[in-house]
Amino acid sequence: RVLSIPADYSCGSSGVCCSSGWDIPVEPAIEDRLRAALAQGELRRPIPAAGRDPFRRVSGLPHGARVALRADEAGRCVFLDPEPGRLCTIHRELGAHALASACRDFPRIVTLTPAGYSITLSHYCPTAAAHLFRDGSAMTVEVDPPAFPPDWPYEGLDARASVGPLLRPGVMMGWEAHGRWERHAVQTLARAELGPVQAIAVLGGQAETARAWTPERGPFEPYLEHCLGETPTPEEGTPPSSEECGRAWRLVAQCVPRGHPLPSPPASRTGSEAPTRTRSPARVRVPGQGSRPQAGSALGARPGAVHRWLAARAFASWLALQGEGLRTTVMGLRLALAVLTAELHRGRADSQEGVDPAILLEAIRRADLLLVHLADPAALARRLSRAEWGAGSPTPAW
Repeated sequence: RVLSIPADYSCGSSGVCCSSGWDIPVEPAIEDRLRAALAQGELRRPIPAAGRDPFRRVSGLPHGARVALRADEAGRCVFLDPEPGRLCTIHRELGAHALASACRDFPRIVTLTPAGYSITLSHYCPTAAAHLFRDGSAMTVEVDPPAFPPDWPYEGLDARASVGPLLRPGVMMGWEAHGRWERHAVQTLARAELGPVQAIAVLGGQAETARAWTPERGPFEPYLEHCLGETPTPEEGTPPSSEECGRAWRLVAQCVPRGHPLPSPPASRTGSEAPTRTRSPARVRVPGQGSRPQAGSALGARPGAVHRWLAARAFASWLALQGEGLRTTVMGLRLALAVLTAELHRGRADSQEGVDPAILLEAIRRADLLLVHLADPAALARRLSRAEWGAGSPTPAW
């Protein structure tokens, strides 16, 4: 299961995944395969690593890995071919199945459930981020699109033996109901008449009604269906202030494991607001496309890149499984929008007047770098789950 937005995804050879300076663990079987290929001449020894072991011993790696791929001083993997367009020598010379799982799966974020694989993408990948800016396609959930074959060796959060997501602390939601909520969240974020803030407010109101279920109200599935049919007043949604965006960014930064690199916090901008609707969409010049309504924000008559990005954060979310209820999942969307707005401030974007697509794309990439790659997802889920225990309207954990 994958959203229609990236259903035709294929690697655009940006090289970002190979040059970001992070450790790339190599599973023992892959390490043995690569060492043998180097010894037998099947794999060209990377020039920057000539005379050196291209593998670096690191302790505490996942999946029993003993080594990580060595990188140069600029953070580029030594197997990344420096010649333009040639990229990973392992992929080119041995094929995708010889890649370490981190390389093979990026930018896929996978949840393994009893219903199969649910897959979203990290938009730190420039190719994945560019998919968000394509207009004219509906946001739906697709099953087995060709770009995501069911026989691919997907790895991710394995919840196949789990009891499933929680409705609220101590109450299981069930996998079928969870899937229904996911589809509904995507459909709500695709509604043309709602801005991102309003769409999240609608989901928040429906989540509050749903989590009030008790056995006396009858079976949960029809009760949930009734809740999803009710539409709270979207005006209840309030865009996050500049101060709130800064606090949200810092909360996520606090969930980054100690010792990991962390970007500098974006400067807050007093008076700026989250991306929202205006009466007339800004028009921008995009190379190769001429002047058109801005597709890169929540502005305009149709859902834009911000809506699509939030849908990608709502679908196949680890937070829904590691958190303690529906409040946590909605709080995760509020947090994501606040972090994105903070990153727009870093790009000096004035969201009231419109956001240049290039600035928005980079802000989305930085937001996913922090939310998806740097922060410990379990630690973030614990922080956001604090909202589950309060009465009345939940207060953001930040």
